[in-house]
Amino acid sequence: MLNETEKAYFKALLAIKEMDYSGAAGFFRFAENQFADAPEFRILKETTELLIAVKEEIFEIENERIEIEEILSDGQETEFR
Repeated sequence: MLNETEKAYFKALLAIKEMDYSGAAGFFRFAENQFADAPEFRILKETTELLIAVKEEIFEIENERIEIEEILSDGQETEFR
């Protein structure tokens, strides 16, 4: 039978499979104490956190571009990309 941290690790893997990276990061944080010395665990955990950071940065850049286009349009119709 699996303990709670092992279940969290497997739930993190399932969350990654379902592309729920924020959920996976939460499960990884819960399981970190038990698996912190396992290289494959650290790689998965850190890669997931990096992916989240990159996705957030891309989202912010895209929103900034939309705001700039709206300001520059000077009341005209704005083209969103």
